[in-house]
Amino acid sequence: MQDSSRPVIGYPVHNVNGCAPPPPATSATACPYVHPNPYPYYQPPPPQNQRPTFFRLFIIAMAILLFIFGITLLIFWLVLRPHLPDFSIQSLSLSNFNASNQRVTATWNAQFQVSNPNKKLSITYADVVSSVFHKDYFLTETRIVPFSQGTGDVRTLDASFSLADSFVEGKVVDAMNGERTRGEVKFNVGMVADVAFRYSGWRGRRRVLRVWCGDVTLAVSSGRMTGGPKSCLVG
Repeated sequence: MQDSSRPVIGYPVHNVNGCAPPPPATSATACPYVHPNPYPYYQPPPPQNQRPTFFRLFIIAMAILLFIFGITLLIFWLVLRPHLPDFSIQSLSLSNFNASNQRVTATWNAQFQVSNPNKKLSITYADVVSSVFHKDYFLTETRIVPFSQGTGDVRTLDASFSLADSFVEGKVVDAMNGERTRGEVKFNVGMVADVAFRYSGWRGRRRVLRVWCGDVTLAVSSGRMTGGPKSCLVG
């Protein structure tokens, strides 16, 4: 009969996990079994920021609205076919003219003709200011009462300008006197107005209208100088 007090001699047990052989069952410590995970763990993607998407959609929507508005305005504009008014200076006269020692006294009287060539649009004029120049030298200006023109309307405007012993550069005085001795003096007459086109209840945005009546020649006769008519540039 085998003696149970003698130790058992034999080959050690090989553990497939690489750990030491398990202790006797009476021990509370054991090498845990590690099961290889065939599916590695991935971090979930961070939540996307919704603000860039919102702004992108907002910009796209605004672009579409602007495009539709532009097309509508273009069609409306083409249907109405707005045209700038026609200006001409029918007459310009100069009286009480005296120029010497860089002092000038003079009175100009001008008559303009304004035509609205539009068949569907009326025009309103505000802040109308007219000026007189000798070449590019400003002499004087006057304000004209605001007015309106219906479709196809033709209107006459009167304007009066004056200088009363006002200072004018010597070279300008000499130039005007030199022209006067030759029998004619040339002046430029300009006009600036704030205008708007109207169609029924619709009114377009206001814009600045500039008129230039260049080289209006006044002939000297019996101490009075008169000239015209003269077509004007409008822009």
